[in-house]
Amino acid sequence: MNKIYILATALFLGANTNAQQLVDFEAVNLAPESYADGSAGNGAFVFNSEISFSNYSDEWGIQRGYTVSNMTDVNTAGFGNQYSVYAGNGSDGSENFGVYTPEAIISSVSSQAIRINSFKITNTTYAAISMRDGDAFAKQFGSITDASGEVDGTNGEDFFKVWVIGENADASQKDSLEFYLADYRFSDNTLDYIIDTWEIVDLSSLSINVDKLTFRIESSDNASWGMNTPAFFAIDDVEYELTTFIDENALVSLEVYPNPVNNILNIKGAKGQLTLTNASGKVVSSKKLMNTSIIDMTNFSQGVYFLKLDTATGSVVRKIIK
Repeated sequence: MNKIYILATALFLGANTNAQQLVDFEAVNLAPESYADGSAGNGAFVFNSEISFSNYSDEWGIQRGYTVSNMTDVNTAGFGNQYSVYAGNGSDGSENFGVYTPEAIISSVSSQAIRINSFKITNTTYAAISMRDGDAFAKQFGSITDASGEVDGTNGEDFFKVWVIGENADASQKDSLEFYLADYRFSDNTLDYIIDTWEIVDLSSLSINVDKLTFRIESSDNASWGMNTPAFFAIDDVEYELTTFIDENALVSLEVYPNPVNNILNIKGAKGQLTLTNASGKVVSSKKLMNTSIIDMTNFSQGVYFLKLDTATGSVVRKIIK
């Protein structure tokens, strides 16, 4: 049976009433310019006994999962340098970061309920140089030909993107967004880019509470067997929070509709105090609930809100989408 890495992480105090946790991978002890891929059989990386990063699977002898790395070689091309980050270091100049390889998953530990709010992303050196210069398997982005020199039909309008797929705790709901790690589709070629800095991916636009993250990578450079561009990216500063408070208390009823809402939010429930906060934890409405009430959200910004009802017998929270 695999063991599990249990790792303490730094505490990030956010504006929300719940303390935000930040997985920055620094708790993993690494020698300089090295990595840990889980191949020793220690199982997933688990931080604070709350959030899990899947790692090594030896199916077909291929790494599938997260590797924790501090490798900073931005010049060496090829698979032998697959765990270096093209930004030259971890986010904000830190040492460690994670490297995604296909089928890697971020999820809550089964005994915890979490909400993943954001993370930072950038290219690995392996993928970036492959796109920039081309190699034996993958094309040079912006070229009208593939790696073999044949015209590939792209007209040089290449891209490399990540689909970020969020799921709620029971996997009954999914939502997604896309992030481009490279984009050569601009009519003005001076705007073409390959990401070499750490960029924030904010998950607040997703319509669900994100308890689990999976990813799907797409490229304009493909062959009959699949994608030619190396399916790697680097990840850091995964911000999440415990959402035990969001579990429904059986003694407290709270009905809200419509949800998503454009204008008037209708509320039915037990007598108590209603508090509506935005995704940053700022209170935007507060009132007493006497079985029924409304909140006019016409002039509220689009995004995610949380409606909490406090009563004499308990509390309950509903996620509201505007």
